[in-house]
Amino acid sequence: MDMKNTIFRLLIVIFIIAFFNSMLLEKLYNREDKLKYIQIKTMEEAERIAEFNVTDESIKEIKAYCDTNDIDFIEFFSSYMKYNNYEVDSVSYDYNEEYYQGVNDIDAVKKLYSMVLSDIQYFPIPKNKKDDSRNYWYCNSWLADRSYGGERKHYGTDIMDTENERGYFPIVSMTDGKVEKIGWLELGGWRIGIRAEHGGYFYYAHLDKYAKGIKKGSSVKAGDIIGYMGDSGYGEEGTCGKFEVHLHLGISLPIEYISDEFWINPYWILRYMEDSKITKSF
Repeated sequence: MDMKNTIFRLLIVIFIIAFFNSMLLEKLYNREDKLKYIQIKTMEEAERIAEFNVTDESIKEIKAYCDTNDIDFIEFFSSYMKYNNYEVDSVSYDYNEEYYQGVNDIDAVKKLYSMVLSDIQYFPIPKNKKDDSRNYWYCNSWLADRSYGGERKHYGTDIMDTENERGYFPIVSMTDGKVEKIGWLELGGWRIGIRAEHGGYFYYAHLDKYAKGIKKGSSVKAGDIIGYMGDSGYGEEGTCGKFEVHLHLGISLPIEYISDEFWINPYWILRYMEDSKITKSF
Protein backbone atom coordinates (compact mmCIF):
# COMPACT_ATOMS: atom_id res chain seq x y z
CA MET A 1 0.00 0.00 0.00
CA ASP A 2 2.79 2.41 0.93
CA MET A 3 4.51 1.60 -2.37
CA LYS A 4 1.34 2.45 -4.31
CA ASN A 5 0.95 5.74 -2.42
CA THR A 6 4.59 6.61 -3.08
CA ILE A 7 4.22 5.91 -6.80
CA PHE A 8 0.97 7.90 -6.91
CA ARG A 9 2.61 10.91 -5.21
CA LEU A 10 5.57 10.66 -7.56
CA LEU A 11 3.29 10.66 -10.60
CA ILE A 12 1.50 13.75 -9.26
CA VAL A 13 4.82 15.55 -8.78
CA ILE A 14 5.94 14.61 -12.30
CA PHE A 15 2.63 15.83 -13.73
CA ILE A 16 2.89 19.16 -11.89
CA ILE A 17 6.49 19.69 -13.07
CA ALA A 18 5.56 18.82 -16.66
CA PHE A 19 2.55 21.16 -16.55
CA PHE A 20 4.53 24.16 -15.34
CA ASN A 21 7.38 23.41 -17.76
CA SER A 22 4.93 23.42 -20.66
CA MET A 23 3.51 26.75 -19.48
CA LEU A 24 7.01 28.21 -19.22
CA LEU A 25 7.96 27.02 -22.71
CA GLU A 26 4.76 28.47 -24.13
CA LYS A 27 5.55 31.83 -22.56
CA LEU A 28 9.08 31.72 -23.92
CA TYR A 29 7.92 30.89 -27.44
CA ASN A 30 5.25 33.56 -27.31
CA ARG A 31 7.83 36.06 -26.10
CA GLU A 32 10.15 35.09 -28.95
CA ASP A 33 7.34 35.57 -31.46
CA LYS A 34 6.54 39.00 -30.06
CA LEU A 35 10.16 40.02 -30.25
CA LYS A 36 10.45 38.77 -33.81
CA TYR A 37 7.26 40.12 -35.34
CA ILE A 38 5.26 43.29 -34.75
CA GLN A 39 1.61 43.47 -35.75
CA ILE A 40 0.31 46.62 -37.42
CA LYS A 41 -3.46 46.62 -37.98
CA THR A 42 -3.66 47.96 -41.54
CA MET A 43 -1.46 48.20 -44.62
CA GLU A 44 -2.24 51.93 -44.81
CA GLU A 45 -0.83 52.53 -41.32
CA ALA A 46 2.21 50.39 -42.11
CA GLU A 47 2.91 52.40 -45.26
CA ARG A 48 2.63 55.66 -43.33
CA ILE A 49 5.11 54.38 -40.77
CA ALA A 50 7.42 53.20 -43.56
CA GLU A 51 7.59 56.69 -45.05
CA PHE A 52 9.15 57.96 -41.79
CA ASN A 53 7.96 61.41 -42.80
CA VAL A 54 9.38 63.54 -40.00
CA THR A 55 12.13 66.10 -40.48
CA ASP A 56 15.44 65.80 -38.69
CA GLU A 57 14.84 69.12 -36.95
CA SER A 58 11.50 67.86 -35.65
CA ILE A 59 13.11 64.71 -34.26
CA LYS A 60 15.76 66.83 -32.53
CA GLU A 61 13.16 69.20 -31.07
CA ILE A 62 11.03 66.34 -29.75
CA LYS A 63 14.13 64.69 -28.27
CA ALA A 64 15.19 67.94 -26.57
CA TYR A 65 11.66 68.46 -25.19
CA CYS A 66 11.60 64.94 -23.76
CA ASP A 67 15.08 65.24 -22.23
CA THR A 68 14.21 68.58 -20.63
CA ASN A 69 10.94 67.33 -19.17
CA ASP A 70 12.12 63.83 -18.23
CA ILE A 71 9.71 62.16 -20.65
CA ASP A 72 10.31 58.84 -22.38
CA PHE A 73 11.44 59.87 -25.88
CA ILE A 74 10.29 56.76 -27.78
CA GLU A 75 6.87 56.80 -26.14
CA PHE A 76 6.31 60.50 -26.79
CA PHE A 77 7.70 60.32 -30.33
CA SER A 78 5.44 57.37 -31.15
CA SER A 79 2.37 59.11 -29.75
CA TYR A 80 3.20 62.36 -31.50
CA MET A 81 3.69 60.65 -34.85
CA LYS A 82 0.45 58.68 -34.59
CA TYR A 83 -1.44 61.78 -33.38
CA ASN A 84 -0.26 63.58 -36.54
CA ASN A 85 -1.00 60.65 -38.89
CA TYR A 86 2.73 59.91 -39.22
CA GLU A 87 3.60 63.15 -40.99
CA VAL A 88 5.48 65.94 -39.21
CA ASP A 89 7.05 68.78 -41.21
CA SER A 90 7.58 70.91 -38.13
CA VAL A 91 6.85 70.61 -34.45
CA SER A 92 3.92 72.64 -33.16
CA TYR A 93 2.18 71.44 -30.05
CA ASP A 94 0.82 72.71 -26.78
CA TYR A 95 3.46 71.83 -24.19
CA ASN A 96 0.72 71.37 -21.63
CA GLU A 97 -1.05 68.68 -23.65
CA GLU A 98 0.28 65.24 -22.82
CA TYR A 99 0.27 63.55 -26.21
CA TYR A 100 2.22 60.59 -24.91
CA GLN A 101 -0.67 59.73 -22.57
CA GLY A 102 -3.55 60.67 -24.84
CA VAL A 103 -2.96 58.40 -27.84
CA ASN A 104 -4.22 54.82 -27.72
CA ASP A 105 -2.82 51.60 -29.21
CA ILE A 106 0.78 52.69 -29.65
CA ASP A 107 2.55 49.58 -28.32
CA ALA A 108 3.37 48.23 -31.78
CA VAL A 109 4.40 51.66 -33.04
CA LYS A 110 6.67 52.13 -30.02
CA LYS A 111 8.39 48.82 -30.72
CA LEU A 112 9.00 49.76 -34.35
CA TYR A 113 10.43 53.20 -33.61
CA SER A 114 12.46 51.73 -30.78
CA MET A 115 14.09 49.34 -33.26
CA VAL A 116 15.60 52.33 -35.01
CA LEU A 117 15.88 55.29 -32.67
CA SER A 118 17.07 53.30 -29.64
CA ASP A 119 19.97 51.68 -31.52
CA ILE A 120 21.42 54.22 -33.95
CA GLN A 121 24.54 55.92 -32.67
CA TYR A 122 26.55 57.06 -35.70
CA PHE A 123 26.19 58.27 -39.26
CA PRO A 124 27.51 55.50 -41.56
CA ILE A 125 30.31 57.64 -43.00
CA PRO A 126 32.87 58.73 -40.39
CA LYS A 127 34.69 62.02 -40.07
CA ASN A 128 38.20 61.87 -41.51
CA LYS A 129 40.79 62.74 -38.88
CA LYS A 130 43.36 63.47 -41.60
CA ASP A 131 41.30 65.48 -44.06
CA ASP A 132 37.57 66.09 -43.83
CA SER A 133 37.23 68.07 -47.07
CA ARG A 134 35.99 65.14 -49.17
CA ASN A 135 32.26 65.45 -49.82
CA TYR A 136 29.32 63.14 -50.35
CA TRP A 137 25.69 63.84 -51.05
CA TYR A 138 22.32 62.13 -50.73
CA CYS A 139 18.67 62.93 -51.31
CA ASN A 140 15.27 61.52 -50.47
CA SER A 141 14.91 58.85 -53.17
CA TRP A 142 12.36 56.74 -51.29
CA LEU A 143 10.20 54.75 -53.74
CA ALA A 144 12.00 56.18 -56.78
CA ASP A 145 11.74 54.01 -59.89
CA ARG A 146 14.44 51.43 -60.61
CA SER A 147 14.59 49.23 -63.71
CA TYR A 148 17.46 46.75 -63.39
CA GLY A 149 16.02 43.27 -62.98
CA GLY A 150 12.52 44.57 -63.76
CA GLU A 151 10.47 47.58 -62.71
CA ARG A 152 10.73 48.12 -58.96
CA LYS A 153 10.94 50.79 -56.26
CA HIS A 154 13.91 52.08 -54.30
CA TYR A 155 13.67 51.09 -50.64
CA GLY A 156 16.57 53.00 -49.13
CA THR A 157 18.84 56.02 -49.39
CA ASP A 158 21.94 56.26 -51.59
CA ILE A 159 24.93 58.21 -50.22
CA MET A 160 27.10 59.21 -53.18
CA ASP A 161 30.85 59.90 -53.30
CA THR A 162 31.31 63.18 -55.19
CA GLU A 163 34.68 61.96 -56.53
CA ASN A 164 33.27 58.57 -57.58
CA GLU A 165 36.28 56.72 -56.13
CA ARG A 166 35.59 53.18 -54.99
CA GLY A 167 37.19 52.16 -51.70
CA TYR A 168 37.81 55.67 -50.39
CA PHE A 169 35.04 56.10 -47.81
CA PRO A 170 34.97 53.58 -44.96
CA ILE A 171 31.48 52.52 -43.87
CA VAL A 172 30.81 52.14 -40.15
CA SER A 173 27.98 50.31 -38.44
CA MET A 174 25.33 52.71 -37.22
CA THR A 175 24.47 50.36 -34.36
CA ASP A 176 25.69 47.59 -32.12
CA GLY A 177 24.59 44.25 -33.51
CA LYS A 178 25.48 41.01 -35.21
CA VAL A 179 26.28 40.30 -38.86
CA GLU A 180 23.27 38.31 -40.06
CA LYS A 181 24.00 38.27 -43.79
CA ILE A 182 27.13 38.92 -45.82
CA GLY A 183 28.26 38.17 -49.36
CA TRP A 184 27.14 38.80 -52.91
CA LEU A 185 23.68 39.77 -54.11
CA GLU A 186 22.99 40.61 -57.74
CA LEU A 187 21.14 43.81 -56.83
CA GLY A 188 23.21 44.74 -53.76
CA GLY A 189 26.67 43.60 -54.78
CA TRP A 190 28.91 43.03 -51.79
CA ARG A 191 26.55 43.71 -48.91
CA ILE A 192 26.33 43.35 -45.14
CA GLY A 193 23.14 42.99 -43.11
CA ILE A 194 23.42 43.71 -39.39
CA ARG A 195 20.68 42.88 -36.88
CA ALA A 196 20.70 45.53 -34.16
CA GLU A 197 19.89 44.84 -30.53
CA HIS A 198 16.22 45.94 -30.64
CA GLY A 199 15.50 43.95 -33.83
CA GLY A 200 16.07 46.37 -36.72
CA TYR A 201 17.98 45.08 -39.77
CA PHE A 202 20.53 47.54 -41.18
CA TYR A 203 21.53 46.80 -44.77
CA TYR A 204 24.73 48.24 -46.30
CA ALA A 205 25.09 47.52 -50.03
CA HIS A 206 27.37 48.04 -53.07
CA LEU A 207 30.53 47.80 -50.99
CA ASP A 208 33.97 47.71 -52.61
CA LYS A 209 35.32 45.33 -49.95
CA TYR A 210 34.74 44.22 -46.38
CA ALA A 211 36.71 45.21 -43.31
CA LYS A 212 39.11 42.57 -42.03
CA GLY A 213 37.50 40.03 -39.71
CA ILE A 214 33.91 40.77 -40.70
CA LYS A 215 31.97 37.55 -41.30
CA LYS A 216 28.55 36.04 -40.68
CA GLY A 217 27.87 35.89 -36.96
CA SER A 218 30.43 38.56 -36.08
CA SER A 219 29.46 40.96 -33.31
CA VAL A 220 29.99 44.61 -34.19
CA LYS A 221 29.92 47.79 -32.19
CA ALA A 222 28.50 51.06 -33.41
CA GLY A 223 31.32 52.91 -35.15
CA ASP A 224 33.21 49.79 -36.23
CA ILE A 225 34.34 49.87 -39.85
CA ILE A 226 32.51 47.09 -41.69
CA GLY A 227 33.53 47.82 -45.26
CA TYR A 228 34.29 50.44 -47.90
CA MET A 229 32.01 52.31 -50.30
CA GLY A 230 31.99 50.90 -53.80
CA ASP A 231 30.00 50.26 -56.96
CA SER A 232 29.47 46.51 -56.86
CA GLY A 233 26.33 44.83 -58.10
CA TYR A 234 23.93 44.51 -61.04
CA GLY A 235 25.51 41.36 -62.41
CA GLU A 236 27.29 38.15 -61.58
CA GLU A 237 29.60 37.99 -58.56
CA GLY A 238 32.35 40.60 -58.77
CA THR A 239 30.54 42.95 -61.18
CA CYS A 240 31.47 46.61 -60.65
CA GLY A 241 31.12 49.89 -62.51
CA LYS A 242 27.47 49.65 -63.54
CA PHE A 243 26.66 52.84 -61.59
CA GLU A 244 28.40 55.55 -59.59
CA VAL A 245 30.15 54.79 -56.31
CA HIS A 246 27.73 54.98 -53.40
CA LEU A 247 26.40 53.32 -50.28
CA HIS A 248 22.85 52.03 -50.37
CA LEU A 249 21.49 52.08 -46.82
CA GLY A 250 18.30 50.19 -46.07
CA ILE A 251 16.52 49.63 -42.75
CA SER A 252 14.09 46.74 -42.44
CA LEU A 253 11.76 46.03 -39.51
CA PRO A 254 9.86 42.81 -38.73
CA ILE A 255 6.15 43.46 -39.25
CA GLU A 256 3.91 40.41 -39.31
CA TYR A 257 1.48 39.86 -42.21
CA ILE A 258 2.86 42.81 -44.16
CA SER A 259 6.09 41.69 -45.81
CA ASP A 260 9.12 39.51 -45.26
CA GLU A 261 11.17 42.67 -45.69
CA PHE A 262 9.38 45.75 -44.39
CA TRP A 263 11.65 48.67 -45.29
CA ILE A 264 11.37 52.16 -43.83
CA ASN A 265 12.72 55.36 -45.35
CA PRO A 266 16.17 56.09 -43.84
CA TYR A 267 16.54 59.59 -45.31
CA TRP A 268 15.41 61.67 -42.31
CA ILE A 269 17.15 59.25 -39.96
CA LEU A 270 20.42 59.93 -41.80
CA ARG A 271 19.79 63.68 -41.62
CA TYR A 272 19.10 63.34 -37.91
CA MET A 273 22.39 61.46 -37.38
CA GLU A 274 24.63 63.55 -39.61
CA ASP A 275 26.10 65.48 -36.67
CA SER A 276 26.86 62.16 -34.91
CA LYS A 277 30.00 60.94 -36.64
CA ILE A 278 32.80 58.86 -35.26
CA THR A 279 36.30 59.99 -36.25
CA LYS A 280 38.54 57.65 -38.24
CA SER A 281 41.79 58.03 -40.15
CA PHE A 282 41.53 57.17 -43.83
